[in-house]
Amino acid sequence: MKELIIDAIAYGSQGDETAFFSWLTSIEDVINVFGQGLELHVELKSDCLSDEPLREFIALFNRYGIPMKALAQFRSKQNESWFYGNREAYWHESVFACDSDT
Repeated sequence: MKELIIDAIAYGSQGDETAFFSWLTSIEDVINVFGQGLELHVELKSDCLSDEPLREFIALFNRYGIPMKALAQFRSKQNESWFYGNREAYWHESVFACDSDT
């Protein structure tokens, strides 16, 4: 099981917070979400994410201004061409900026 840790998020309203958690918990591989101090812990089914959940995390992190560097750990041979190889994608620099392969 893999865990993503997200630092505190500023929500615009109660509805915004509700929308965030609704989106987060609807992502296919998310099995549990809990807060610990100012951190949000997201437990995932496995260390590997398929394309659809990974794309949802990219969009969610982008929408809520969550640093995307944590998503780099999900780079795999299966998603190499679109996730890492697509250097023009809006998320590429945010996810892989310090990657020595860039």
